[in-house]
Amino acid sequence: MKKRLLIIILLALVLVGCGKKEEVKKETSKEEPVIKENSNSAVLYFSVTNNTKVIARMISEETNSDLIEIVPKEKYTDEDINYNNDNSRANKEQNDDKARPEIENKLDLEKYSTIYLGYPIWWGTVPRIIYTLLDNYDLTNKNIVLFCTSGSSGIEQSVKDLKNYNDKLNIITSKRFAANTPKTEITNWLYENNLQKGEPSVEHTKSIKVTINNKEYTLNLEDNATSRKLVELLPLETKMQELNGNEKYVYLSESFPTDSYKPERINKGDVMLFDNSCIVIFYKSFDNKGYNYTKIGHIDNLDDLGSGDVQVKFSK
Repeated sequence: MKKRLLIIILLALVLVGCGKKEEVKKETSKEEPVIKENSNSAVLYFSVTNNTKVIARMISEETNSDLIEIVPKEKYTDEDINYNNDNSRANKEQNDDKARPEIENKLDLEKYSTIYLGYPIWWGTVPRIIYTLLDNYDLTNKNIVLFCTSGSSGIEQSVKDLKNYNDKLNIITSKRFAANTPKTEITNWLYENNLQKGEPSVEHTKSIKVTINNKEYTLNLEDNATSRKLVELLPLETKMQELNGNEKYVYLSESFPTDSYKPERINKGDVMLFDNSCIVIFYKSFDNKGYNYTKIGHIDNLDDLGSGDVQVKFSK
């Protein structure tokens, strides 16, 4: 009888212990904002499969930014984001321009000057809940750094869609990451864009002066990390060599951030970066047969620079 009573007591204790563990697990599973002392930047992210969440955490750590999750009022299930089901929740939302999934948590964003906004790419662009964010919170006075996660789709279409939705957004730069992106790649991206300390990137300069053999031109700059790096080096005076009867080039000792692509046609006045340190000024138009470049900008009304080397000065 005593043995039976002892066994019953022990079983009761085990069951009570298991119940407490489960209760604690539920209480601690809620994602709370990570608030850091005196931070003027925040990493604001929406994530369903946790891929974007992982990248957001690394950016938060590297930039000493607060980490804030965008929590949907109605949580997404695996079936909700099933691409192959035409009737899945995400399919219906992405095909409905007016869809605005509700956000459950209140987002205190007023104090931040820089917002890192992260999201997965759904159907080639941003999830509709990001439009809910823009409808309810004014981000037009912030520096916005966009990042996304996707298996193959780029971030370009989502950036274009956000700019079309609100052309007052000050989008500094953007970057796509794979789910398994190493932290070193994120660190390098932040460093290249002057974001390693959670500070806003160098303000975009729209144009600079280029003086070629004592004649002054205006170089209209692309809004990218490559052109911002060039602005950091100003004033820059150098001799550029002739090549192929259509370009002047110089290799610099500084390395530039790159986002290279293969343009089908090079236009007269295009200023490009070849490799990661060679600045090229094209003074004739031609079809590009296979070289990759990162565009720095364009010089309107550029003269035919002729044969021979030229003296060039880039300045503000």
